[in-house]
Amino acid sequence: MAGGVGSRVWPISREATPKQFQSIFGDRTLFQRAYDRISKIVQPQDVFVVTNDLHRSTASGQVPQIPGRNIIGEPIGRSTGPCIAVAASAVSSITENAVMVVLPADHLISQEESFLNQLKEGIRLAEKHRALVTIGIRPSYPETGYGYIHFNKNEDDSDITSHGGHRVLSFKEKPDNDTAAGYLESGDYLWNSGMFIWRVDVILEELKKNLEHFADFHLQLKESFGKGNFGGAMELFYAQVKSISIDYAVMEKTENVLTIPSNFTWSDVGSWDEIYRLSEVNNDGNAFKGEVVNVRSRNSLVWSQDKPITIVEVEDLIVVETKDSILICKKGKSQSVKEVVDVLRKQGRQDLL
Repeated sequence: MAGGVGSRVWPISREATPKQFQSIFGDRTLFQRAYDRISKIVQPQDVFVVTNDLHRSTASGQVPQIPGRNIIGEPIGRSTGPCIAVAASAVSSITENAVMVVLPADHLISQEESFLNQLKEGIRLAEKHRALVTIGIRPSYPETGYGYIHFNKNEDDSDITSHGGHRVLSFKEKPDNDTAAGYLESGDYLWNSGMFIWRVDVILEELKKNLEHFADFHLQLKESFGKGNFGGAMELFYAQVKSISIDYAVMEKTENVLTIPSNFTWSDVGSWDEIYRLSEVNNDGNAFKGEVVNVRSRNSLVWSQDKPITIVEVEDLIVVETKDSILICKKGKSQSVKEVVDVLRKQGRQDLL
Protein backbone atom coordinates (compact mmCIF):
# COMPACT_ATOMS: atom_id res chain seq x y z
CA MET A 1 0.00 0.00 0.00
CA ALA A 2 1.71 3.17 -1.22
CA GLY A 3 -1.10 5.70 -1.44
CA GLY A 4 -0.76 7.80 1.69
CA VAL A 5 0.18 11.47 1.75
CA GLY A 6 2.15 11.46 5.02
CA SER A 7 0.70 14.77 6.19
CA ARG A 8 2.19 14.42 9.69
CA VAL A 9 5.67 14.86 8.21
CA TRP A 10 4.83 17.99 6.22
CA PRO A 11 6.59 19.99 4.75
CA ILE A 12 8.89 17.20 3.52
CA SER A 13 5.96 14.97 2.53
CA ARG A 14 3.64 16.54 -0.05
CA GLU A 15 0.84 15.27 -2.27
CA ALA A 16 3.21 15.21 -5.27
CA THR A 17 6.11 13.67 -3.31
CA PRO A 18 4.78 11.70 -0.31
CA LYS A 19 7.18 10.30 2.25
CA GLN A 20 7.13 6.71 0.96
CA PHE A 21 8.88 7.81 -2.22
CA GLN A 22 11.56 9.81 -0.42
CA SER A 23 14.98 8.88 0.96
CA ILE A 24 14.45 9.91 4.57
CA PHE A 25 17.06 7.47 5.88
CA GLY A 26 19.96 6.51 3.61
CA ASP A 27 19.91 6.30 -0.17
CA ARG A 28 16.89 4.03 -0.68
CA THR A 29 13.35 5.36 -0.38
CA LEU A 30 10.94 3.82 2.11
CA PHE A 31 9.07 2.26 -0.82
CA GLN A 32 12.26 0.75 -2.21
CA ARG A 33 13.19 -0.59 1.21
CA ALA A 34 9.74 -2.21 1.51
CA TYR A 35 10.26 -3.91 -1.83
CA ASP A 36 13.80 -4.97 -0.93
CA ARG A 37 12.47 -6.74 2.18
CA ILE A 38 9.59 -8.60 0.57
CA SER A 39 11.57 -9.54 -2.53
CA LYS A 40 13.50 -12.03 -0.40
CA ILE A 41 10.40 -14.27 -0.21
CA VAL A 42 8.13 -13.06 -3.05
CA GLN A 43 8.89 -12.98 -6.76
CA PRO A 44 8.57 -9.58 -8.55
CA GLN A 45 5.60 -10.78 -10.65
CA ASP A 46 3.74 -11.53 -7.41
CA VAL A 47 4.23 -8.07 -5.90
CA PHE A 48 1.31 -5.65 -6.33
CA VAL A 49 1.35 -1.95 -5.51
CA VAL A 50 -1.67 0.27 -4.93
CA THR A 51 -0.84 3.97 -5.05
CA ASN A 52 -2.33 7.23 -6.23
CA ASP A 53 -2.70 7.28 -9.98
CA LEU A 54 -0.38 10.30 -10.08
CA HIS A 55 2.41 8.23 -8.52
CA ARG A 56 2.29 5.14 -10.72
CA SER A 57 5.24 6.28 -12.82
CA THR A 58 7.22 7.17 -9.68
CA ALA A 59 6.61 3.71 -8.20
CA SER A 60 7.52 2.04 -11.47
CA GLY A 61 10.68 4.10 -11.81
CA GLN A 62 11.83 3.34 -8.28
CA VAL A 63 11.17 -0.41 -8.52
CA PRO A 64 11.25 -1.34 -12.23
CA GLN A 65 11.31 -5.05 -11.36
CA ILE A 66 7.57 -4.98 -10.62
CA PRO A 67 5.46 -5.53 -13.78
CA GLY A 68 3.71 -2.35 -14.86
CA ARG A 69 0.24 -3.89 -14.71
CA ASN A 70 0.83 -4.76 -11.04
CA ILE A 71 1.13 -1.08 -10.12
CA ILE A 72 -2.47 -0.03 -9.59
CA GLY A 73 -3.41 3.65 -9.55
CA GLU A 74 -6.27 4.87 -7.37
CA PRO A 75 -8.21 7.80 -8.88
CA ILE A 76 -8.66 9.18 -5.35
CA GLY A 77 -7.55 8.06 -1.90
CA ARG A 78 -10.22 6.11 -0.03
CA SER A 79 -8.17 4.71 2.89
CA THR A 80 -7.12 1.08 3.28
CA GLY A 81 -10.47 -0.70 2.84
CA PRO A 82 -11.00 0.02 -0.87
CA CYS A 83 -7.24 -0.21 -1.50
CA ILE A 84 -7.12 -3.78 -0.18
CA ALA A 85 -10.38 -4.68 -1.95
CA VAL A 86 -8.92 -3.66 -5.32
CA ALA A 87 -5.64 -5.49 -4.66
CA ALA A 88 -7.49 -8.66 -3.61
CA SER A 89 -9.59 -8.50 -6.77
CA ALA A 90 -6.45 -8.17 -8.89
CA VAL A 91 -4.74 -11.10 -7.16
CA SER A 92 -7.85 -13.25 -7.48
CA SER A 93 -7.81 -12.73 -11.25
CA ILE A 94 -4.56 -14.71 -11.29
CA THR A 95 -5.23 -17.25 -8.55
CA GLU A 96 -8.04 -17.79 -6.05
CA ASN A 97 -5.83 -19.82 -3.70
CA ALA A 98 -3.12 -17.30 -2.91
CA VAL A 99 -2.22 -16.05 0.53
CA MET A 100 -2.03 -12.28 0.43
CA VAL A 101 0.39 -10.24 2.53
CA VAL A 102 -0.56 -6.57 2.96
CA LEU A 103 2.27 -4.19 3.83
CA PRO A 104 2.37 -0.38 4.01
CA ALA A 105 5.14 1.07 1.86
CA ASP A 106 6.33 3.64 4.41
CA HIS A 107 7.52 1.44 7.27
CA LEU A 108 11.08 1.23 8.50
CA ILE A 109 11.99 -2.27 9.72
CA SER A 110 15.25 -3.66 11.04
CA GLN A 111 15.97 -7.27 12.03
CA GLU A 112 14.57 -8.21 8.63
CA GLU A 113 15.19 -11.93 9.01
CA SER A 114 12.95 -12.03 12.08
CA PHE A 115 10.34 -9.98 10.22
CA LEU A 116 10.32 -12.37 7.26
CA ASN A 117 10.17 -15.42 9.53
CA GLN A 118 7.11 -13.98 11.25
CA LEU A 119 5.49 -13.32 7.89
CA LYS A 120 6.03 -16.98 7.02
CA GLU A 121 4.42 -18.05 10.30
CA GLY A 122 1.50 -15.74 9.56
CA ILE A 123 1.12 -17.32 6.13
CA ARG A 124 0.92 -20.76 7.74
CA LEU A 125 -1.74 -19.53 10.19
CA ALA A 126 -3.77 -17.92 7.41
CA GLU A 127 -3.64 -21.08 5.30
CA LYS A 128 -4.43 -23.53 8.10
CA HIS A 129 -7.04 -21.61 10.09
CA ARG A 130 -8.66 -19.44 7.39
CA ALA A 131 -7.86 -16.60 9.79
CA LEU A 132 -7.25 -12.93 9.22
CA VAL A 133 -3.77 -12.45 10.66
CA THR A 134 -2.26 -9.14 11.71
CA ILE A 135 1.27 -8.38 12.84
CA GLY A 136 1.11 -6.47 16.14
CA ILE A 137 4.01 -4.36 17.38
CA ARG A 138 5.10 -4.68 21.00
CA PRO A 139 4.74 -1.14 22.37
CA SER A 140 7.85 0.48 23.81
CA TYR A 141 6.22 3.68 25.06
CA PRO A 142 2.63 5.01 25.47
CA GLU A 143 2.05 6.19 21.89
CA THR A 144 -1.23 8.05 21.29
CA GLY A 145 -0.88 8.14 17.51
CA TYR A 146 -1.50 4.41 16.94
CA GLY A 147 -4.48 2.15 17.29
CA TYR A 148 -4.02 -0.84 19.61
CA ILE A 149 -4.77 -4.56 19.45
CA HIS A 150 -6.07 -6.24 22.63
CA PHE A 151 -4.91 -9.85 22.41
CA ASN A 152 -5.11 -13.03 24.45
CA LYS A 153 -1.65 -13.04 26.00
CA ASN A 154 -2.37 -16.43 27.58
CA GLU A 155 -3.44 -18.17 24.38
CA ASP A 156 -3.80 -21.92 25.10
CA ASP A 157 -4.29 -23.26 21.56
CA SER A 158 -0.92 -24.84 20.85
CA ASP A 159 -1.75 -25.09 17.15
CA ILE A 160 -1.83 -21.28 17.10
CA THR A 161 0.96 -20.52 19.57
CA SER A 162 3.35 -22.88 17.76
CA HIS A 163 3.35 -20.27 14.98
CA GLY A 164 3.64 -17.34 17.39
CA GLY A 165 -0.06 -16.48 17.15
CA HIS A 166 -2.67 -15.27 19.64
CA ARG A 167 -6.36 -14.58 19.30
CA VAL A 168 -7.39 -10.94 18.96
CA LEU A 169 -9.96 -9.88 21.54
CA SER A 170 -10.64 -6.39 20.19
CA PHE A 171 -9.23 -3.39 18.35
CA LYS A 172 -8.88 -0.08 20.17
CA GLU A 173 -8.87 3.41 18.69
CA LYS A 174 -6.01 5.84 19.25
CA PRO A 175 -6.03 6.41 23.03
CA ASP A 176 -5.22 9.38 25.23
CA ASN A 177 -1.91 9.30 27.09
CA ASP A 178 -3.25 7.79 30.33
CA THR A 179 -5.06 5.01 28.47
CA ALA A 180 -1.98 4.30 26.36
CA ALA A 181 0.13 4.08 29.52
CA GLY A 182 -2.35 1.56 30.94
CA TYR A 183 -2.17 -0.50 27.76
CA LEU A 184 1.62 -0.53 27.97
CA GLU A 185 1.64 -1.56 31.63
CA SER A 186 -0.84 -4.40 31.14
CA GLY A 187 1.20 -6.20 28.49
CA ASP A 188 -2.05 -7.25 26.78
CA TYR A 189 -1.93 -4.70 23.97
CA LEU A 190 0.03 -4.26 20.77
CA TRP A 191 0.33 -1.38 18.35
CA ASN A 192 -1.78 -1.92 15.24
CA SER A 193 0.84 -1.88 12.48
CA GLY A 194 -1.51 -2.16 9.50
CA MET A 195 0.27 -5.30 8.29
CA PHE A 196 -2.05 -8.20 7.42
CA ILE A 197 -1.93 -11.76 6.09
CA TRP A 198 -4.92 -13.72 4.79
CA ARG A 199 -6.15 -16.03 2.08
CA VAL A 200 -7.51 -14.08 -0.87
CA ASP A 201 -10.80 -16.00 -0.89
CA VAL A 202 -11.29 -15.33 2.83
CA ILE A 203 -10.70 -11.57 2.67
CA LEU A 204 -12.86 -11.26 -0.45
CA GLU A 205 -15.70 -12.99 1.36
CA GLU A 206 -15.38 -10.56 4.27
CA LEU A 207 -15.13 -7.53 2.00
CA LYS A 208 -18.21 -8.51 0.01
CA LYS A 209 -20.16 -8.73 3.28
CA ASN A 210 -18.83 -5.63 4.96
CA LEU A 211 -17.50 -3.09 2.45
CA GLU A 212 -20.40 -1.17 0.95
CA HIS A 213 -20.66 -1.41 -2.88
CA PHE A 214 -17.73 -3.82 -3.23
CA ALA A 215 -19.89 -6.86 -3.97
CA ASP A 216 -21.33 -4.94 -6.93
CA PHE A 217 -17.91 -4.20 -8.42
CA HIS A 218 -15.67 -7.14 -7.46
CA LEU A 219 -16.33 -9.24 -10.55
CA GLN A 220 -15.80 -6.28 -12.87
CA LEU A 221 -12.53 -5.39 -11.14
CA LYS A 222 -11.35 -8.99 -11.21
CA GLU A 223 -12.16 -9.65 -14.85
CA SER A 224 -10.80 -6.34 -16.14
CA PHE A 225 -7.47 -6.43 -14.28
CA GLY A 226 -4.59 -6.18 -16.73
CA LYS A 227 -6.92 -5.06 -19.52
CA GLY A 228 -7.78 -1.73 -21.05
CA ASN A 229 -11.04 -1.32 -19.16
CA PHE A 230 -9.55 -1.77 -15.67
CA GLY A 231 -9.15 1.98 -15.19
CA GLY A 232 -12.82 2.49 -15.98
CA ALA A 233 -13.80 -0.17 -13.45
CA MET A 234 -11.64 1.59 -10.85
CA GLU A 235 -13.30 4.94 -11.59
CA LEU A 236 -16.78 3.46 -11.18
CA PHE A 237 -15.91 1.70 -7.93
CA TYR A 238 -14.18 4.70 -6.36
CA ALA A 239 -17.07 6.97 -7.32
CA GLN A 240 -19.35 4.83 -5.12
CA VAL A 241 -17.23 3.53 -2.25
CA LYS A 242 -16.72 5.63 0.87
CA SER A 243 -13.36 6.21 2.50
CA ILE A 244 -12.97 3.58 5.22
CA SER A 245 -10.08 1.74 6.82
CA ILE A 246 -9.81 -2.04 6.68
CA ASP A 247 -10.08 -2.01 10.48
CA TYR A 248 -13.52 -0.39 10.42
CA ALA A 249 -14.66 -2.22 7.29
CA VAL A 250 -13.64 -5.75 8.28
CA MET A 251 -11.30 -6.35 11.21
CA GLU A 252 -13.63 -5.00 13.91
CA LYS A 253 -16.60 -6.94 12.51
CA THR A 254 -15.17 -10.43 12.09
CA GLU A 255 -14.29 -13.00 14.72
CA ASN A 256 -11.52 -15.21 13.35
CA VAL A 257 -8.64 -12.77 13.82
CA LEU A 258 -5.18 -13.72 15.03
CA THR A 259 -2.15 -11.59 15.78
CA ILE A 260 1.55 -12.32 15.92
CA PRO A 261 3.43 -10.04 18.35
CA SER A 262 6.52 -8.68 16.64
CA ASN A 263 10.09 -9.63 17.45
CA PHE A 264 11.66 -7.06 15.13
CA THR A 265 12.22 -3.30 15.30
CA TRP A 266 9.54 -1.28 13.54
CA SER A 267 8.50 2.29 12.83
CA ASP A 268 5.86 3.80 10.57
CA VAL A 269 7.96 6.99 10.27
CA GLY A 270 4.70 8.70 11.07
CA SER A 271 5.81 11.96 12.66
CA TRP A 272 8.78 14.25 13.12
CA ASP A 273 9.13 13.00 16.68
CA GLU A 274 9.47 9.49 15.29
CA ILE A 275 12.09 10.67 12.78
CA TYR A 276 13.99 12.21 15.71
CA ARG A 277 13.80 8.93 17.64
CA LEU A 278 15.19 7.08 14.62
CA SER A 279 17.99 9.56 13.94
CA GLU A 280 21.55 9.53 15.19
CA VAL A 281 21.96 12.22 17.85
CA ASN A 282 25.10 14.01 19.03
CA ASN A 283 26.29 14.56 22.59
CA ASP A 284 23.80 17.39 23.04
CA GLY A 285 20.89 15.19 21.97
CA ASN A 286 20.55 17.00 18.64
CA ALA A 287 19.85 15.40 15.26
CA PHE A 288 20.82 17.52 12.26
CA LYS A 289 20.38 17.11 8.52
CA GLY A 290 21.74 19.68 6.10
CA GLU A 291 23.63 22.84 7.04
CA VAL A 292 23.02 23.66 10.71
CA VAL A 293 24.86 25.98 13.10
CA ASN A 294 24.23 25.29 16.77
CA VAL A 295 24.96 27.50 19.76
CA ARG A 296 24.25 25.74 23.07
CA SER A 297 20.99 24.16 21.91
CA ARG A 298 19.91 20.70 23.02
CA ASN A 299 17.57 17.81 22.26
CA SER A 300 16.33 19.19 18.96
CA LEU A 301 15.81 18.00 15.41
CA VAL A 302 16.85 20.42 12.67
CA TRP A 303 16.31 19.45 9.03
CA SER A 304 17.58 21.84 6.38
CA GLN A 305 17.02 21.26 2.67
CA ASP A 306 17.93 24.60 1.13
CA LYS A 307 19.27 27.20 3.58
CA PRO A 308 21.59 27.19 6.59
CA ILE A 309 19.70 27.13 9.89
CA THR A 310 21.09 28.56 13.12
CA ILE A 311 19.66 27.68 16.52
CA VAL A 312 20.73 29.54 19.67
CA GLU A 313 20.12 28.28 23.20
CA VAL A 314 16.87 26.46 22.49
CA GLU A 315 15.71 23.02 23.60
CA ASP A 316 13.22 20.40 22.47
CA LEU A 317 12.41 21.91 19.09
CA ILE A 318 11.72 20.48 15.67
CA VAL A 319 12.76 22.81 12.86
CA VAL A 320 12.25 21.76 9.23
CA GLU A 321 13.12 23.95 6.25
CA THR A 322 12.29 23.37 2.58
CA LYS A 323 12.49 25.73 -0.39
CA ASP A 324 9.01 27.10 0.24
CA SER A 325 8.19 26.37 3.90
CA ILE A 326 9.50 26.37 7.45
CA LEU A 327 8.02 24.25 10.25
CA ILE A 328 8.79 25.03 13.89
CA CYS A 329 7.24 22.64 16.38
CA LYS A 330 7.69 21.74 20.02
CA LYS A 331 9.19 18.28 20.31
CA GLY A 332 6.54 15.84 21.50
CA LYS A 333 3.74 17.67 19.67
CA SER A 334 4.44 16.75 16.05
CA GLN A 335 1.31 14.60 15.71
CA SER A 336 -0.46 17.97 15.38
CA VAL A 337 1.43 18.83 12.19
CA LYS A 338 -1.43 17.13 10.33
CA GLU A 339 -3.61 20.06 11.43
CA VAL A 340 -1.31 22.44 9.52
CA VAL A 341 -2.13 20.54 6.33
CA ASP A 342 -5.84 20.78 7.14
CA VAL A 343 -5.54 24.56 7.57
CA LEU A 344 -3.58 24.97 4.33
CA ARG A 345 -6.20 22.94 2.48
CA LYS A 346 -9.00 25.14 3.83
CA GLN A 347 -7.03 28.21 2.75
CA GLY A 348 -6.67 26.83 -0.76
CA ARG A 349 -2.88 26.79 -0.53
CA GLN A 350 -2.45 23.95 -3.00
CA ASP A 351 1.08 25.20 -3.70
CA LEU A 352 2.06 24.10 -0.19
CA LEU A 353 0.27 20.74 -0.16
